[in-house]
Amino acid sequence: MPTQPPQFGGSTPRKAWSSPHRLKPTPRKRGRAGQRDRAEVIAEEPFCRECLKNNRATPTAIVDHIKPLAWGGSDARSNKQGLCVPCHDLKSASEREVDRRSRG
Repeated sequence: MPTQPPQFGGSTPRKAWSSPHRLKPTPRKRGRAGQRDRAEVIAEEPFCRECLKNNRATPTAIVDHIKPLAWGGSDARSNKQGLCVPCHDLKSASEREVDRRSRG
């Protein structure tokens, strides 16, 4: 008499996580195209955009998406900015906090 193999994880499919800020992500440029875009942003913005607002001249270390790709931002030049590591970390932490609050 044939038997069914055991099923693990329950019979109901898990609901995919969603956030009001998350849309279908725009694909990120990779490889040479991405490197070329990063070099262009750093050449145009050699100093951190946020630090310049506070009258500090800190070199750009990271090219950041102003509106994250996961929130529907584009990979166009107009959505990119040069930031130093501390400013990028602060911006990323605030974006994670917005995501965390929107889930709860």
